[in-house]
Amino acid sequence: AVAVVMAPEASDMMRAPDAEMAPAQTLERAVKAYSHRDDRFALDKKIYGQYFQLYYQRLMLLLPRLKLAVEAKWPGAATAKILDLKEGEECVIMGTLYKDMRLKPSILDEYGKDLTLGATVDAKKFVADDDALVLEDEGARVKLVGAAADPKQFVTGVVMACRGKVVQDGEFEVSETCFPAPAPQKPFPVAEKDEAPASASSPPPGEYVALVSGLRVGDPRASDPKVLELLLDYLTGNLGSSVDQRAAASVARVIVAGGALAEPEDRAAVSRVGGAGQTASSIQNAANARAQLRSLDVFLTQLAASVPVDVMPGEGDPTNQALPQQPLHPCLFPEASRFAPATFAAATNPHDFSVGACDFLGTSGQNIDNMRAYMDLEASRRSSGGEDGAEEDASVASEIKTNLAKKSGAESLDLLASSLRWQHVAPSAPDTLACYPYKDRDPFYVDKSPHVYFAGNQPAFGARVVRSDGETKTLLVSVPDFAKTGVVAMVNVDTLECFPAQFGA
Repeated sequence: AVAVVMAPEASDMMRAPDAEMAPAQTLERAVKAYSHRDDRFALDKKIYGQYFQLYYQRLMLLLPRLKLAVEAKWPGAATAKILDLKEGEECVIMGTLYKDMRLKPSILDEYGKDLTLGATVDAKKFVADDDALVLEDEGARVKLVGAAADPKQFVTGVVMACRGKVVQDGEFEVSETCFPAPAPQKPFPVAEKDEAPASASSPPPGEYVALVSGLRVGDPRASDPKVLELLLDYLTGNLGSSVDQRAAASVARVIVAGGALAEPEDRAAVSRVGGAGQTASSIQNAANARAQLRSLDVFLTQLAASVPVDVMPGEGDPTNQALPQQPLHPCLFPEASRFAPATFAAATNPHDFSVGACDFLGTSGQNIDNMRAYMDLEASRRSSGGEDGAEEDASVASEIKTNLAKKSGAESLDLLASSLRWQHVAPSAPDTLACYPYKDRDPFYVDKSPHVYFAGNQPAFGARVVRSDGETKTLLVSVPDFAKTGVVAMVNVDTLECFPAQFGA
């Protein structure tokens, strides 16, 4: 079901009142118990070391669950350390994956004599046919080969097990792969439905969490102020018919998953130098930033006066850029912060919280965007499907189908599913995604399976239910960029249904 909210026509606004008007009704906002577990993402302790310690902690945390999954999938299979491998003997090895990529950006490329290296920096994907996988345990590493070890399906940092044997040249030919067993999941109290009826003209009954990202408040070049006003009026119950208002009243919480402010200005666009070493562009950018913050503060104040709201930082927002991002400072929102902690909360990115009996885990999208740049699931599927000898018409049809799948948010959902399968929110950190070098823990591994796993600022909306061995069930949600799509993801916390709400002027 898709809820579409449009601005009223002029003819609807200028008409005589009905002879018999329905009595005014008072709607109560849905209330759900709320708690968060963002303490594990805090940076208030001196816990930093070298990045190898983070990889070691990841392996130690996931290795027990990986051994359980191996025993369940391959009962009685022989396991071996990489140092003890013998050519021709089938066994199972476990460790952390490293992906060797020729096109992976490097700061040294900027100083290389070969000017063609700079062209790869602006690419959207850094996948090449000669990429290679290497599995590393506590003592050694070995190169992985075989159809089951397709580099396009993986990123560096994945903890996994491989079944196979050593072949010539000391390479390990992989026949099957296995990943850590899913973390325990809190029982969901109600029997849910996997899909909402497509013909539903209104949201199914229940209480909702609205997931929105990419508002870009205060930047009219990126976001239409009229559409933002429609969203605000809808969520606060000041728009639409009685049906729309009842649907708005069922929203128990709003999550802003990054991108609330305008995208950062291009720092390379520097003009003349002003007083005290400031450039004219930097002075203008500072003035624009102040105006945008005021606009966002007003927006959030009106929203928090009606419904509880969590604001997560995103890429380019005024906080640290390496994961985990810390909450935006209350001084940025002097008016909205007056509603804290009752109906306003500045959250971390990632954000781990519960609304009622439903556990949420989500990010502002940097982890999924980074995986998208270093994986190519569609190319991997095409190569495994044996389409090399297909005719040109079939190739064109396949390309169109692929583009449609990406437009519908399927790629984002596939990447979310991969992240959940690997039991890690940011598997590519710290190799290609910036994060803090924890030395005593890895805060990004999944220690409790969520009921809803989402990523913000994605190209399009998408929702999918995934199950793992019948033990866990998780709703994956691709939360689209609101400034570009005008779409909000509505998650029913009673049934785990999800549908898009479309706003347009």
